[in-house]
This record gives sequence, structure tokens and C-alpha cells, in this order.
Amino acid sequence: MLSLIHVLDWRAAIQPGAVALTDDRGASLTYAALAAPADRAAAAFAAADVGPGDVVPVIARNGAVLRAALREPYWAGRDRRVS
Repeated sequence: MLSLIHVLDWRAAIQPGAVALTDDRGASLTYAALAAPADRAAAAFAAADVGPGDVVPVIARNGAVLRAALREPYWAGRDRRVS
């Protein structure tokens, strides 16, 4: 079974320029723009030994950037293989 994270990875691979998120103010992020900071954050989390089950605070204004940030902790311990 595919998780939301797997679907986002898959869409970033096949349609990186497609719009992934749009907030109520009209700000949007493509799948590539959504994946890039998440990959960097995942590397930082892994380097800090943050993994599944750990609590990670997120401080941001409500919007597309916050939605992107909320998925980043999942990247730290994810299995990126899509079957």
C-alpha cells in the first residue's frame, strides 16, 4: 500500500513542474519545490539522529510552506522505494 509520502515522491519524479499545493492566498508549490527542501530537512534530521517516533516542532505561518514543512519529518525515516 502506498502512503501519501510515496505518492508525493512518485509525482515529484514524473511531474516535477506540476502544482502540488496551493493555499488560500494563491501561493503554490510544485512537486519539485515541495520535495527539495524536504530532502534537505530529512538529511539534517538524519544527521541529528531524528527518526520515526521523535517529536519535531514546526513554527511557520499557515500556508503552503507550513504544509510542506509538516511532511519533512516523515522524510527522515521513510523508505523511498515505490512498488
